Amino acid sequence: MDLETAGMLRDSASRYAADNYSFLQRHAVLADPAGVSETAWRDYAELGWLALRLPEAHGGLDADPLAVGALMEVVGTRLLMEPILASALIGTGLLRSQGSAAQQDALLPQLADGTLKLAFADAEPAGGTACQVRGGRISGHKIAVLHGDIADRLIVSAADADHGGGKRLFLVDARSVEIETRRYRLVDGRGAANLHFAGVPAERLDPDDGTPAAAAIADVLDHATVACCAEALGVVRALVTTTCEYLKIRKQFGRAIGTNQALQHRAVDMFLLQEEIAALTRAAQDALSLPAAERGRIVSGAKAYVCTAARHVANEAVQMHGGLGITEELDVSHYFRRLMVNAALFGSRDEHFSRFLAATSHAQPEEMHA
Repeated sequence: MDLETAGMLRDSASRYAADNYSFLQRHAVLADPAGVSETAWRDYAELGWLALRLPEAHGGLDADPLAVGALMEVVGTRLLMEPILASALIGTGLLRSQGSAAQQDALLPQLADGTLKLAFADAEPAGGTACQVRGGRISGHKIAVLHGDIADRLIVSAADADHGGGKRLFLVDARSVEIETRRYRLVDGRGAANLHFAGVPAERLDPDDGTPAAAAIADVLDHATVACCAEALGVVRALVTTTCEYLKIRKQFGRAIGTNQALQHRAVDMFLLQEEIAALTRAAQDALSLPAAERGRIVSGAKAYVCTAARHVANEAVQMHGGLGITEELDVSHYFRRLMVNAALFGSRDEHFSRFLAATSHAQPEEMHA
């Protein structure tokens, strides 16, 4: 997709979100026990957002990272609560890569129309026993499953004891009574879950081309990491805009505080960081078409820098809003929390920086989890 078309997609998504997902409307979603808006989710399906990553053969748009980034910027600007990242990007990406033709035919249309929500269960408790599938049933624990609290099905990584013990991906019914689910909210209000599988029936994803599960997971998580960079860009743009507006209207000693040169310089620094985040996000989007070794260095370098820069912008926004910046009633605090959560997804800043250094020095980086 060219930049002009991506801009049109971003503008279209922005108009929908401005009309249907204001800050007060989002508060209503936060107060809902489910933590998502089913009305908005249906709208996303009608608008084609949920089909962005689907192949054209299944009625999707087969969108590239630039198009996905355009949507994710709006997700960040409006702090959308629905599982676009977890289901429409990660779940769809894994099913595309690891599902057989029959599995894709059965499930991809349901992802496109929003009747199916997927969540990826990958991270496990430190020091615990790894999830294992034996006799077609999965046992073990998974933690911090993003939107695992509302998913219809789970894609679970586990050792396949029935076929040599290698790591594979399995489909599991999230509503199974044999799953012990502890649901909770993350700092930014989105839902997550810790899961205990006690011999739950599991359907193995069986790719027709034989792509290893580890390679597919690494590829999808790199795409998800870049999508989070685009979301951070949307958050930062919103923070820069709202902070500059506040500097113009907040008066102290009879004049707007924005006339203070020190605050002007800090606002300029925020804008420069915004542009650096935009440039690195674009570079990471371009890098996703490269071989894994080259891709990983650029993607991790971008994530590490974006985390640092976005956190600095958020800190400045809070400080320049004064005590208001940390209140529940102001959107600045909610943007801050979204950045905190996203910084921990798909590898922390430190993990990605270590991966960047390892790729630069040709050392072996540690494996990262969702």
